[in-house]
Amino acid sequence: MDRDPGSTGGRVAAAVHGATLLGALAFWAWLDRGLWFFGDEWDFLVRRGISYAPGSHRSIWSPHNEHWSTLPIVLWRALYSVFHLSSYWPYLVPLLLAQVAIMHLAWRLCRRADVDVWVATAAVGVLGFLGAGVEDLSSAFQITFVASVLFGLVAFDLLERPAPPPPGRRRDVLASVALLASLMCSTVGDAMVVGAAVLLFARRPPRDAARLLALPVASYVVWFAFLGRPGVSAPGDTFALTTFTTLPGYVWTGLYSSLDQAFNLAGAGAALLVGLAAWVLWHMRTLWRQCPSLLGLGAAGVVFFVLAGLGRDTTAGAGTVVTRYVYVAIAILVPLIAKVLGSATTWTAGRGAVVGLLAVTALGNVGQAEAYVPGHAAVTTGLKDELVATAHLLAAGVADVSGPGASPIGLYPDLSVASIEGLHRAGFLPATAPGAADLANARALLALGTWSGSKTALSPGPLFPGRFAFVRAVDGATSVEGNGCLDFGPETISPPMQVWLRVPPGLKAASVRLSAAPAAPGGANYVAALLLPPGGPASTSPVQVLVPDSGSGYLSDNAPGTEVIILWDVGEPLQVCDLASSPAAK
Repeated sequence: MDRDPGSTGGRVAAAVHGATLLGALAFWAWLDRGLWFFGDEWDFLVRRGISYAPGSHRSIWSPHNEHWSTLPIVLWRALYSVFHLSSYWPYLVPLLLAQVAIMHLAWRLCRRADVDVWVATAAVGVLGFLGAGVEDLSSAFQITFVASVLFGLVAFDLLERPAPPPPGRRRDVLASVALLASLMCSTVGDAMVVGAAVLLFARRPPRDAARLLALPVASYVVWFAFLGRPGVSAPGDTFALTTFTTLPGYVWTGLYSSLDQAFNLAGAGAALLVGLAAWVLWHMRTLWRQCPSLLGLGAAGVVFFVLAGLGRDTTAGAGTVVTRYVYVAIAILVPLIAKVLGSATTWTAGRGAVVGLLAVTALGNVGQAEAYVPGHAAVTTGLKDELVATAHLLAAGVADVSGPGASPIGLYPDLSVASIEGLHRAGFLPATAPGAADLANARALLALGTWSGSKTALSPGPLFPGRFAFVRAVDGATSVEGNGCLDFGPETISPPMQVWLRVPPGLKAASVRLSAAPAAPGGANYVAALLLPPGGPASTSPVQVLVPDSGSGYLSDNAPGTEVIILWDVGEPLQVCDLASSPAAK
């Protein structure tokens, strides 16, 4: 057995571990090469700043959703001040370096827990190529989660060593600061602090443990009480009885699904989790005396899913486990998993089987990553083109139908018309000429729908007095209801029914009322719309417009002379009112 890192086999395994670190860094750098900014990243890029008062929602101290994200915000503001939007690489580099550091810290914890060096190296290799957790390794924004894990493991690494003698105890101070840094990156830090508490109370007298935890815990309590509480009290963030009754099932599902996906063994995650839990319970006393860090990491993994369950979206099912959660779970639990697998390596054949299994698992994760990242890169590239085209239209004087405070690009809710114009004036956007199709799609985004404050939706009232003229319906039966209303009954769902409307000549804008049966409880209906300017080309990406819970609202268009094609695939009748005329049914 190569448990001695100084042996020949140990030195070879350590060299392989070093090569794995470099290989993982190179793999993710190559795979992520086509990415660009996406989604929540714009909050850090254009909304936050150190000049805002702590109580402002634009402050670096204000929570992002429920997360205390001060350190990632400061990092991104520093990168933005130097690199602006010239490249995505400066923002990816910290994420990938943090991933490599986590791999090495996990390997060190494995070795301190007396895990066979080859098993430790192979287990950390799975983490290195963890395609099952691809979201956290293909979005620079996920430095929030990844850095929380990193700083937490730094604290574990410091605390695993024997208690330093007074005076000073510099390692204790560094561990306490590392836990505070973990908290200041995301709510994952809460789980890491709980895990560190388990380790501390196993290693130290209660007074010493409490003293070391005082700084991070007190800091978090103060931040949450004065600044962080709005992050968990926003509309829609409710704690109903079902939140708590379904929580155990969510934690169970989160843990076994993470094992399922990481080990590419669909349906086997529950058995793996039961085996893991049984082994820990059987060896509890030994682990408490000799390897309390493993118990701490196990506790952190459970607490992470408890917190995720409490904060999960009310529309998410109890079995929903996103890949960014899988990464956190495996990054936290990999030393414990390696210890359990390493217990089967008391003979050479067992070690070979375990290492071989882990190698195959890593290869399967490479496949998962390669299946996800190119599609995500295509989405971010398309959104970049959409943003550039929108900026060109705004610079040419085109106005958004909802005004400068609207966010015309649906997947960029933090990027308003005013901020897009500011980025364009500053020269921070890519200096590329948009194509005709991109301009058509961007014109549709600016012309159709209304910004509700969180998404594009039908407005409660008409934005313009002008009325649309009805042109025709495709794949739908039309009936006249009078009072300027037409009813349309879909003949098919796929392809969707089309209702063609036109802004009459002489009008600069028009509005129309759409009505349908309300969506089922917990659901939502959307109407999609394409824009056809005079002379074309038509937009190719439908604008998705939310229908209010009441089932009725107004669609507006501020592009003169255009036709609007409403696409409706709900299967229920759609009523269109306030038309310029009520023609005979066709």
